[in-house]
Amino acid sequence: MTLNEHISTRLATFGITSEIRQDTLHLTIDGNEIRIRRDEDLENAYANYRRARSKNFDANDRTYILNNSVEVPLARLDLDIFREGDDATFNGEPNRKIVIQRASASYAFAHFDSPEYAQYFKSFVHQRITRNLSSRSAKPLAFIFFRPITATYMAGGRKTPNNIKETAIEAIRACLLKLAVERRICYEIFRPRARRSISKVDSLIEPEWTIPKVTYDPNIVSFYKVARSSPFPSQSYLAYYHVLEYYFLRVSEDSLHHQLKTLLNRPNFSVNSDGLDRLISLVRKQAAQDDETEMLRKVLQRFTSEEDFIAYVANLESDFGEKLYSKKRVIFGESLEISLKEGHAISNAAKLMKHVRNAIVHSSDKYKREECHIPLSESEDVIYEIIPIVRYFAEQVIFGTATPRQL
Repeated sequence: MTLNEHISTRLATFGITSEIRQDTLHLTIDGNEIRIRRDEDLENAYANYRRARSKNFDANDRTYILNNSVEVPLARLDLDIFREGDDATFNGEPNRKIVIQRASASYAFAHFDSPEYAQYFKSFVHQRITRNLSSRSAKPLAFIFFRPITATYMAGGRKTPNNIKETAIEAIRACLLKLAVERRICYEIFRPRARRSISKVDSLIEPEWTIPKVTYDPNIVSFYKVARSSPFPSQSYLAYYHVLEYYFLRVSEDSLHHQLKTLLNRPNFSVNSDGLDRLISLVRKQAAQDDETEMLRKVLQRFTSEEDFIAYVANLESDFGEKLYSKKRVIFGESLEISLKEGHAISNAAKLMKHVRNAIVHSSDKYKREECHIPLSESEDVIYEIIPIVRYFAEQVIFGTATPRQL
């Protein structure tokens, strides 16, 4: 079977009709005919792929074992988009090698044949090959395939070691640290996100393109932009939390100011022992009550309607199809929930957000593994699911602290 024939057969499982004419693949997608031009290099690589004596693609982590090599996808962590190519080769004994570069053609074919490809075709390939339909030129065959940056561990020799995958992962991680230290190039082994995704609740909004008539606090807007742009859920979470934390003292002290003014402005107030004791009692009581969770709750109550927040959470859970927030679940070692009842929702949300914040910032060995967050681990997924809550409150604070602007 030729590569074009194989592609034609595979795409037919997605309802894509195709025809091969003079070595050119003609696809019919959404009523449009799209030509895919031949690639001799990929055809030769496919012939070698079919002859491989041993190969296995793991759809769970997208690792690929071919004979005595292991190829794993990498996720780029730094944002230096102007940096030149990061291809690198590490040599070791006996006859071991790790190569970081664009994924091999064999990896691309293995991914193409895996269950993972169906979602990849829907999310990326369909749009890629149907873009610019007005052009009459044929699309590159490479458009069909997934070829991320990968790290390939080669053990040397013909015999495949029993623990080759574990050995490869350890060696690759060590090389990635070496790259980060010596070349400031930061990669991490790619870890697929859990199937449950909250991205659909954060879809883009078509703007009205009108100039806002208010001025937003530039400091908290800066935190918000960092949160929006961070590729790491944990760092994004902390930046959103900083928007709330920015007003902890201001809101707490404002409450105390009102209580003190009420006391001092009473006609019968006297600057004597009794009056001063009452002043001291107010200040001490305020200080005793204002732990961080309580200060967070006060900020949330100042800028948010609890009724609106309850409706927001209910809509989120409706979109997810499950009670992700209002049902008790263990999060970083503690059972938490947001009760969707007035008088409880905001207090529960404050407790949840403070607990997650603590899990992110505390890495001391006094904490158990399930009680703290490790960057780039599965706990990023837990934080990712809480982000819609902290982002909602951050936006309410930004809107609530805006001031009218002279036009």
